Amino acid sequence: MYLNYCRVQLRNPAYGCVLPVSKAEPGLQLKNDKLNCMRKYIRKYVEGGTYFFTMVTKNRRLLFQDPDLCNLFLIGIDKVKSYHPFDLVAYCILPDHIHLLMSLPEGVRDYSKIIKVLKRSVTKSIRNHLNLPDLVVWQDRFWEHTIRDERDMQIHFEYILYNPVKHGYVESIDQWKWSSIDSEADGHVIKPSLEQIDALKQKGNSFGE
Repeated sequence: MYLNYCRVQLRNPAYGCVLPVSKAEPGLQLKNDKLNCMRKYIRKYVEGGTYFFTMVTKNRRLLFQDPDLCNLFLIGIDKVKSYHPFDLVAYCILPDHIHLLMSLPEGVRDYSKIIKVLKRSVTKSIRNHLNLPDLVVWQDRFWEHTIRDERDMQIHFEYILYNPVKHGYVESIDQWKWSSIDSEADGHVIKPSLEQIDALKQKGNSFGE
């Protein structure tokens, strides 16, 4: 998985296209509940790009505290990858939201379709498993951030793996079962702290939570 991290850095066509802070993402708007903030602008699509996603459960329901549902999500990932190929660089499943770092193949740009199919597939599986045919699993939309350069990649890569510590579920990243830490930590040092994450948010970095 670390090889994927390095390869994405080398070929991601979004790199080198950093906008000045004053011009970047002007439509960010916080709603009453900042945890539900969404971008109010046309999504950016880059062929072969790398993207950070946050998917949140409906009404912040703690569906993914159930290990069976976590497994269903991972099965859904593998299923969708079989007919919409992509590289899953990193992931973390939290009880009420999920983070993904995904790299698309060259020539592919429609990540919205992939996320839509993934959410639909996982919803169907969860409804069947719980015998709740009308269950609404997800918030209608999702958070997306286009990875712009190597530093941006590092920030989001580390944020995903540090997320369970940030939310107080565990004391160290290797204690959380539902992330890609096992395959990604080999040869890669994860160095974030709660203070660093707070500092990033104050500088305008948002992670869709």
